[in-house]
Amino acid sequence: MKRATCPSCGAPVVFRSQASLYVVCDFCRSILLRSGEDLQNLGRMADLLEDASLLQIGSEGSFRAHHFAVIGRIQLRYAAGTWNEWHILFDDGRSAWLAEGAGEYIVSAQVPVHDPLPAFATLSPEAPVMVDGRRFTVTDLKTARCIAGQGELPFKVAAGYDVNTADLRGHDRFVTLDYSEDPPLVFVGQVVAFADLQLTNLRPTADSGGAPQIAARAFNCPHCAAPLQIHSPAIERIGCDSCGSIIGVENENLRVLARAAQALREVPWLPLGSQGKLFGDDWEVIGFMRRKTEAEGSDYTWSEYLLFNVRAGFAWLIEYQGHWNFARTLANPPSLARGQVRCQHEGREYKLFSRGRAEVSYVVGEFHWQVAVGESCQVEDYVCPPSMLSREVTASEASWSLGEYVDGSAIAAAFSVSEAPPKPIGVYANQPNPLAETLRRTCRLFWRMALAALLVQLAFAFLLASETVLKEQLVLSPLSEEASVSSREFVLKRRARTLLVRHQTDLSNNWLELSTALIEKNTGEAFVGEQEISHYQGVDEGESWSEGSPSDDVVFRAVPPGTYYLVVEYELGKDSSQAVVDKLEVERDPVAWSNFVLLLIFLAIFPLVARWRSAAFETRRWNESDVSEGG
Repeated sequence: MKRATCPSCGAPVVFRSQASLYVVCDFCRSILLRSGEDLQNLGRMADLLEDASLLQIGSEGSFRAHHFAVIGRIQLRYAAGTWNEWHILFDDGRSAWLAEGAGEYIVSAQVPVHDPLPAFATLSPEAPVMVDGRRFTVTDLKTARCIAGQGELPFKVAAGYDVNTADLRGHDRFVTLDYSEDPPLVFVGQVVAFADLQLTNLRPTADSGGAPQIAARAFNCPHCAAPLQIHSPAIERIGCDSCGSIIGVENENLRVLARAAQALREVPWLPLGSQGKLFGDDWEVIGFMRRKTEAEGSDYTWSEYLLFNVRAGFAWLIEYQGHWNFARTLANPPSLARGQVRCQHEGREYKLFSRGRAEVSYVVGEFHWQVAVGESCQVEDYVCPPSMLSREVTASEASWSLGEYVDGSAIAAAFSVSEAPPKPIGVYANQPNPLAETLRRTCRLFWRMALAALLVQLAFAFLLASETVLKEQLVLSPLSEEASVSSREFVLKRRARTLLVRHQTDLSNNWLELSTALIEKNTGEAFVGEQEISHYQGVDEGESWSEGSPSDDVVFRAVPPGTYYLVVEYELGKDSSQAVVDKLEVERDPVAWSNFVLLLIFLAIFPLVARWRSAAFETRRWNESDVSEGG
């Protein structure tokens, strides 16, 4: 740490970093150049814009377990808003930058790059750029102007200095190409959540909600004199709720940019200024807009509410026909080629649901970019219920947001809105399928009951074991005069619940009528079964065909114990003169699987119906899409 005295006002100044060549005096705003042991006054630094950032010179934090302190700051403005670049110094002497804008924090440092980089004029949103052999995608192109600097800086900062920058994303990294020099400077970093930075020594807060001690700036609409108020330093435009005028905010001056051509005044269901807690953060509703898209000659409109939290940044509540989504900008969007209909994000597959051009039709409240009625962009929505990925592309920016379906009643409860939310109409793109869980429960119950039925069936098969009591081969001759054959004797030692007689023949292109008599040798008691067997087969125009079966069964029930034999009377058809071999088999108490199969068929009705209902819900969902379900 090197201490010196400001040559302009005599106030003490400190250089904490060896890389710091310039320092801005906190008292007189002089720009001081360090030259050996002397300080040279290069003039006065412009004033910073009023800022409600929680960070300040002297704030401390941690990144990847390395402690740092905030020692400097550059404030910049571009067409859509402003952001801060905080100069940070790590304990080991390394310096880096902590970018803060639109609720997003990025820690980055300059890195050397040897590969040639494309010219700024050749870049466009979503264009691929190779940086040291790694592929990145352009997400934002802007021309920024320096407003002012503060504290220690590694280079001279002057108000009004313009620079072209390109922001790239990919591989969980954030890359900025700074075209202020040739070749461009390359800064590589990572998006970090506010809580992960473990920041301390922040600006004092006025309440438990973490709002900085800066009074909200109030003023009157220059058209209708209605009172207006600014809540966040990131706000760029305000839509007057009374007359519809859109007012731009620049420093302390106001100027009317455009009067919204709105025939009717929109009254948001969720009032501006409402405060509530969603997904673990406290939010305030600061802006409301209506957007529309045209499809097949019809306009489809929806509402978007801008939420603000001084620590978490910005989020959106999006409502369409009573369906709600809570959405936030993605720091690490998926890589997707144009025309691709499926994409992966965090292990889940999303399908393209709709595409079109979205246009702003109404604005009221505060916004962190220069929104205007008529502003439009290309939009694509990819769904994986209950989540939705939305891609918005303009001439200079490509952004992704991740939405989560939220029930309207939960939003009403979170923001204490007494009026009932709009009633949902139809099925929304990422609305969770309420029948999917019913289908899962029904399928789980089906498999449990099917397993139980199988165990019972196997238990019966084991406890009531079947027994083959006779196997014999009979020859049924068409030339036989008696047309009757008998089997040898077999013994049933105990009563048979069922006695199955199976005829397995080699019958081909003929028919056979059978009368099978089961006769008890000692008592003469008989059981008779009649059956007809037919089997035809051949080749027709090169294709084989078959009709009927050469085998059949006959079952006798409640057969008492005893000594039995079979008498088989038969009649062979005249379609063939060949004898038929009948492999006769008699089985006592065979295991019957038919009841088990019927039970499975009955149980399967329930998951099939549940699946049909679930599929019908998905059909209703994809009927609202402008692409097919498969893309």
